[in-house]
Amino acid sequence: MSEIITLSLPSIQAHELRALTECLDGSVDGALALEKELEDGVADLVARPFGAAFGSTQCAIECALQALGVRDGDEVVLPALAPPALVAALARARARPLFVDADPRSLTLRGASVDSRCTGRTRLIVGATMHGDPTGLDELAAVASKFEIPLLEIVCGGLGGQIGRDPVGRFGRISVVGLEAASGFLGASGAVACTNDDALASALSLMREGGVVRPRVDWERIGGVRPIEQFVSDPSLPLIAAAVSVLRLRRHAEYAKRVQEIFAQYMSRLGGHADLLLPPPAPDNRVGWSHFAVRLSDRYTRDERDSIVLGMLRHDIGVSSAVCYAPGEPASLAQFGVVEGFPIAERAAHRLIALPFHPNLSERDVDLTCQTLEVMIQRQSIMR
Repeated sequence: MSEIITLSLPSIQAHELRALTECLDGSVDGALALEKELEDGVADLVARPFGAAFGSTQCAIECALQALGVRDGDEVVLPALAPPALVAALARARARPLFVDADPRSLTLRGASVDSRCTGRTRLIVGATMHGDPTGLDELAAVASKFEIPLLEIVCGGLGGQIGRDPVGRFGRISVVGLEAASGFLGASGAVACTNDDALASALSLMREGGVVRPRVDWERIGGVRPIEQFVSDPSLPLIAAAVSVLRLRRHAEYAKRVQEIFAQYMSRLGGHADLLLPPPAPDNRVGWSHFAVRLSDRYTRDERDSIVLGMLRHDIGVSSAVCYAPGEPASLAQFGVVEGFPIAERAAHRLIALPFHPNLSERDVDLTCQTLEVMIQRQSIMR
């Protein structure tokens, strides 16, 4: 059997195990120092003076929503292609989401689309990076300022990127930086919520210590669907996860440079393929890519995409179709009563494939992944 090419960086590498023995000295002071280094390190990367570590991205978003005053029934404008943790947190907060369709190139939320969506009842705007691409976050900050409502920024990939001179993570009143494997190569689990507002910093600190109030979700009222329960909502970050994240944070510049090289290899290898849409260039931004996700052309269906993914998995290539969340899914319809369509987001979500993308990939790994993808696409075309 061939060696598996993993989708993301495995939880703990061999060299990290050796370093972990030095970090994990078992003392309370040592644990607090690790957490403080993680919070300060992430806050420094997003140019914010304060960071609070949480046990999961969903928990950090829940606490951010509460700190920003989002209550039962409040309208929240968010991207149609949203991180699952965000959608789950909004459901727990009983907020009323107003999804906005994606930009056809970047698949992110753009300011012009949000401007027309906001109403007098809108309590919050949420922007998120898409596979690391921050396009539109500065526009959302301008719209939020215009309507005098806060912007919550979700950085699930893209840490270290910039829009102009401003780093990703500096545009929201609160920025939640995800550290799970799905958010890139930085951590193993958890998230850090960053802000430059002293009142919000105090609120986040309190909730990090367990002071967050989580409302009961009325599952019967929303149709009995329970997809949200798979997400853990724990305010405390496990010590081992903090240690892994700290070790990778210390090597962030090195890792970021390496994945940029891998990104360029993919672009060179797959560029010009008639049935693939590759990540678009961002000439005015510096993107800290967290995924390399390709889109199949519109002549492929969702089932055909899934067949290609299964074929690659059978060949020990770690790929995924679960790299975003489309509001047209049945779970969203049950939870929020979404009735309108989001054609761009839905077409993209049904055709996206995330390829292996982490610092440990070799040039051979990338070439084998691309070769297998091309064979699976060709096979799917022949089967028609």
